[in-house]
Amino acid sequence: MNLFLFDDDTAPLPPITMSQVVQRVLSVFDALSRGFGPAPGVWLRCREDVLVDAKSVDERVRAGERLPLVGTLVAVPDDPVIVGRLARAGGVVAGHTVPGAMAAMSEARLETLSKLDALLVSEPPSMCRDVVGFVPTRGLIPLDGPGIGTVLAREAAVAQQVAAAVTGRDPRIGHSRDWPDSVRLSAGDHPRVGVPDGASRARLDAPVRARLEATVDTLRVVGALVDEVDLGGENGWCLRRAAFTLHEHDALLTPLGDEVGSLSQLVTRLDTAAVLIPAADGKGMGVVTKPFDDQVALDLAGLLTGSQASHPYPDTGVGLVAFGAYLRGQPRADDLIGAGARFAGFVTTARHYRMLLLQRDPPEAGVVDAGNSQKGGPLVGERWLLSPSALGEFVAHLPPPMRLGTVELSDGTTSLAILCDPAVAERGEDLTAWQCWRAYLRHLSALRPIAAQAES
Repeated sequence: MNLFLFDDDTAPLPPITMSQVVQRVLSVFDALSRGFGPAPGVWLRCREDVLVDAKSVDERVRAGERLPLVGTLVAVPDDPVIVGRLARAGGVVAGHTVPGAMAAMSEARLETLSKLDALLVSEPPSMCRDVVGFVPTRGLIPLDGPGIGTVLAREAAVAQQVAAAVTGRDPRIGHSRDWPDSVRLSAGDHPRVGVPDGASRARLDAPVRARLEATVDTLRVVGALVDEVDLGGENGWCLRRAAFTLHEHDALLTPLGDEVGSLSQLVTRLDTAAVLIPAADGKGMGVVTKPFDDQVALDLAGLLTGSQASHPYPDTGVGLVAFGAYLRGQPRADDLIGAGARFAGFVTTARHYRMLLLQRDPPEAGVVDAGNSQKGGPLVGERWLLSPSALGEFVAHLPPPMRLGTVELSDGTTSLAILCDPAVAERGEDLTAWQCWRAYLRHLSALRPIAAQAES
């Protein structure tokens, strides 16, 4: 991970590597002393205290620790639980945010960060200029008081990583929350997004309306299913209609602003999660989702901004390896998508598994453990992540002869997997030599034109 410093009027400084956190702190405080900050609404800590924390991170990195926030400089509320969680993740708290700071500033701008990587504030801004705002579901970030935790950063991925580090129930705070067992980790490749209809857009200023329409076009291009919905009310968006739209859709796209029913009003008056997407004039867009659908909002924001963290925000995912008809684009992949599963990459099994053809309509592949026989080989599958509740529901509806089992992977680890009843699979044609169900399907596709030509 490389971290960069940005000045408003100068080129970025050279990248700072993981083992140079102290240098990063020295550079930041030097820049601040030359008049570039501090950020509005931020009280900086004593430089010597920050350097002590930075040296501790350097020592942990040299000792071999893998820290998700290594060297990330943040300003957060002066809360020992929040500060402690960031320190354990390798973050360095350079200062503390002042409650109500965003209300006083009314918008988030790049200079708000003033050399820091992220700010954690207690309320979402009404506008964002060059700064992404991530507003997790209320209570996931355990802030004392009525505020809603909002992480501001230059990129959505950084905001997500900082939020993940401080997420978790705090017994001191009654309204703090944990992830539910049924949390969705993805809305699939074609999320359904509600957007203001023509009548609702007519209430917007021309530049905001044009930006909204351009964002809608982008969503359609990336595969989202866009529905126009009536959000109109007497004084802006109707909160009741917005809540109904969220119930029927994966997300709602709405402009930022300070009018009644705007995104800032939605996230403070409804139980939601949201990502605020910046614009040069501050009047950007917001993606709002139902509570605990935070990752859906982050996925859509990633499509719109090009910044996506490598791991999902919820930490409740259980890995499941899929083969055959459960691969993406195959007939049963919708069963996984419907369960809120998230595609997490390709895997290869150890060399003692077999893939056999199941004569069904459409045909499927069954994977079994070949044991110590010489018939096995490595097979390519896909790793998905599901919440514990979704995994239980998915397994309960697995059609015979499929069943849940454990598979050994080529790297020596094990994972839950969709396997097949060996007694049923043994009656099918052995496809192990193809190593992947898709490779076998490509083979069949190549044979069809040859067969058709021979018949003619």
